[in-house]
Amino acid sequence: MKELIVISVGINTLHSVIKQIKSYVGKEVAIRGYSIEEGFDEDFSGKIVLITGEIVLRLASEQIQDASKVIIARRALRYENIEQLFTLKEKTKILLVNDLKESCLETIEQLKGHGFQSLSFFPYYPGIKTYESCSIAITPGEHHLVPSEISQVIDIGNRQVDITTITVILSELNLLSQRGAVASSEFVSEIIGLTKYLSVLNHKLDHSNLLLTTIFDKFPKALLFCDDQGMITYFNEKIKRLFDGYSLLNANIKDFLGNDFKIQPTYNHEDEIFIFHDHTYIVSIDKVEQDEETICYLIEFENYDIFKRIDTAIRSKLKNKKFFARYDFTHLYSRSTKMIKTLELAKKIAKRDSTVLIQGESGTGKELLAQAIHNASLRTDQPFVAVNFAALSTSVLESELFGYEEGAFTGAKKGGKRGLFEEAHQGTIFMDEIGDAPLDLQVKLLRVLQEGVVRRVGGNEQVPIDIRIIAATNVNLEEKVQEGTFRQDLYYRLNVLPLQTLPLRERREDILLLLHDYINKFSNGEIYHINEYIEKETIEFLQQHPWPGNVRELVNVVEYMVNVKMTDQKIQLSDLPHYLLKEATDQKNVEVKNVSESMLTEEEHVLMIIYLKFGIGRRKIVLELAQRGVNIGEAKVKSIIDSLRIKQLIQVNKGVRGCVVTEEGKKYVNRLFMRK
Repeated sequence: MKELIVISVGINTLHSVIKQIKSYVGKEVAIRGYSIEEGFDEDFSGKIVLITGEIVLRLASEQIQDASKVIIARRALRYENIEQLFTLKEKTKILLVNDLKESCLETIEQLKGHGFQSLSFFPYYPGIKTYESCSIAITPGEHHLVPSEISQVIDIGNRQVDITTITVILSELNLLSQRGAVASSEFVSEIIGLTKYLSVLNHKLDHSNLLLTTIFDKFPKALLFCDDQGMITYFNEKIKRLFDGYSLLNANIKDFLGNDFKIQPTYNHEDEIFIFHDHTYIVSIDKVEQDEETICYLIEFENYDIFKRIDTAIRSKLKNKKFFARYDFTHLYSRSTKMIKTLELAKKIAKRDSTVLIQGESGTGKELLAQAIHNASLRTDQPFVAVNFAALSTSVLESELFGYEEGAFTGAKKGGKRGLFEEAHQGTIFMDEIGDAPLDLQVKLLRVLQEGVVRRVGGNEQVPIDIRIIAATNVNLEEKVQEGTFRQDLYYRLNVLPLQTLPLRERREDILLLLHDYINKFSNGEIYHINEYIEKETIEFLQQHPWPGNVRELVNVVEYMVNVKMTDQKIQLSDLPHYLLKEATDQKNVEVKNVSESMLTEEEHVLMIIYLKFGIGRRKIVLELAQRGVNIGEAKVKSIIDSLRIKQLIQVNKGVRGCVVTEEGKKYVNRLFMRK
C-alpha cells in the first residue's frame, strides 16, 4: 500500500492536514502523522514526506534528509471562515494567535494579501514576553492559545493545503489520473459558493476587490460579470485567455456571443452552447441578488472537452455499479395540488423503513417514485434492486428472487447464484407489477416479509436479509383478494404505507409542463414556450386528450412529433400519430352533431362515458355519470356493462381502465349521433 508521511509543528494542524489529504487520496494511501510538539524519533528513508512549512524543514531536517521526496505544503486560509473579518472596522487592533512566531507572521501576511490591510495585526505565540493589548484575537485553529483576557475570538480555522500542493502529492503517489478529477471537483465546489457570495459582498465592500481578484483568478472556469444590459463589469484571467486579442473593458457580452444571447439564469438542461476558436464551451448564467435586487449576472464558461472527459469517467463508474437508483425527488415536479401532496407524503414516507405499496395506472411513474423514495431514505448509499413480476415467467421468478445452489436444476450455474433479495441486502427491492405474482410465490414472499430470511432454490440454509420493500401495481389488489387470486395476508403486509400515483388526466396542469420538457429533450433545442413549436389548436387537443397511457404515452407522442416536424413549421393536428388524429376527427364529429345528453338511454350514457374516456373502470363510470347529473348505482352499471359486453360494443379487461369501446361500439356511437 502507498504511504505518505505528514509532519507539522502542532498536533491540531497535523490532524487538520491529514483529514484534508485523506479526502483527496481516499483509502488507497496510508497516512502517518508526526508533530514537533509531541516529538518523534523516526527514520523516513525512502518515504514521501509532506511538511507543513519551512519551520518544519528546519526542525526535522535530520529525520527527513533521506526521504525519497520532501513536499513543502503551500497552505491557504479557509476563505469560508473569514466572513466575520469583514465586519471589523478599519485600524482595529487584532492579536494574531498561532503556535509559532513564524506561523503568526505568515498568517498576517496572508490576511493582508487577501485585502485586510486596513486591520492592525500583532503576533502572539507561546513564549512571547510582551504583546500588544487587544480586545479581539484571530487564530487559525489555535483557540486554546488565546490569552484569557481577550473578549472576542475569531477562529478562522486551520489553513488548508492548497490545490497546487494537492496536485504534487497526487502526482508523487501516481494517483493524479485516478483522483485528479475528484480533487478538482472538491476545489471547484469550495470556490464556487464563495465566488457567488463575494460577488454580492463586492457591491458593499470596495476593499474586498483584491480578495475577489485572487479567488476568481484561481477559479478553474472562465468567469465574467455583467449587468442586465450585458455590459461587462469584471472578468478573470481565464476570460482574458479565452478572448485573447479582444478588448473586454466596457465591452458588451453580446459582442462575443451574438445579439440573440439571452442574459437570464440557466439551468442544467438549458445551458447555452458557445463555440469560439474551434472550442466548444458550456455557458451558464447565475443571477446575483440581494434583498430581491439584481446586483449583476455571473457568467461561467466551461470547456466542453474537459467536461466530456469527466462525464465519461463518471458514466464509466456508474456503469460498473449494477444496482442503483438514478432518479430522486428533483426529477419529480408538478403544478398539480394533488400531485404535490402525493410527493410531500412520499418524502415523509421515504424517511421511514416500512413497506410501501404504490398503486396507479401504467405510465404514471411508479418506479421513478420508488427510486426517489430510496434516494431520500437512509438506505440511499445501498443497492436499489428492481424486479418486474409481469416480465418474468413463473419458472424464472423464484430463482431470480431467491437465487439457487449449484446443481439445483438443469442449467444452474456452477457455484450457484445470489438472488435479487440477497443483492438488495441493506438496500431496497422494488417489486413492480406485484399483482401478477403467482399464488405459490406469494406464500414465499410473505415468509420473506415476516421473517426477513430467504432460502435459495435447492438449498437448506436460511440467509438473513435486511431490506426495505417497495411494491407497485396497476391493478386493484382488493378486487384480486376478493377474487382469490391474491393472498389477503400478503396484501396487508404490503399495504403498510400506501401511495397512489395520479393518471395524467387528473393532473392536467402538468401536461404543458411535460410537453415542454420532453420537446426540449428530444429536439436538443431550447424551446422556451411550446407555442413556438406546436399550433394552438393542437395544444388544446393534447390538453384535452385523456392520455390512457399517461406520461409514457405523452413521451412517445412527443418523440413522434419531434421526428416528423417540418423545419420552420409548427406541429399541426395532421402531424399527430394516427390514433390521435382519428380521435380528433371523432371529437369534431361529436361537436358537429351537438346531441343533447338528455336524449340518451342509461345504456347509451354508459357507452358514451366509456367511448370518451378511452378506458375506464366501473367505479369511475358511476362518478362520471353523477357529474353529468345521471345517478345510476354501481350494481346497475355492472349490469349495463355486462349487456354492452354481450352485444360486443365494449371489451372488459382487468384493472382500473378495464372497459374499452370495440370497433363495433365506435360504429354504434357514430350511428347514434347520426340518429339523434
